Amino acid sequence: MMLLYEMFAVGIAVVLVVAAIGGLAAQVMMGPEEAALVRLARAVPAQRRLVASAAQQEREARAAAAQQERLARAATAQRRLVAYWTRFLKLQYEPALAAPLPARLATLITQLETRT
Repeated sequence: MMLLYEMFAVGIAVVLVVAAIGGLAAQVMMGPEEAALVRLARAVPAQRRLVASAAQQEREARAAAAQQERLARAATAQRRLVAYWTRFLKLQYEPALAAPLPARLATLITQLETRT
């Protein structure tokens, strides 16, 4: 029974050696045109990955620039809104602040300040 396993293992080894020699022989027997075609066929997927990677990086760069633009516009809009409300409130309350305090209110404020 052991002899059968050994023969099977030797047979597999012979097949593998023949396949390896056949592959090497095919490469040795290949002319320069065939070798160039094989190199080109191997290079095409790598080139596709590089082009896809460059396109992805370009998309990411455009998205980052657009995000920066949106943030800058939002900050500008916020500054304008704060400036608007500041002017609005100043116009609303400036006359009230310019008027003198009534005597009773001034007395109450003084009393509250002295208590604390």
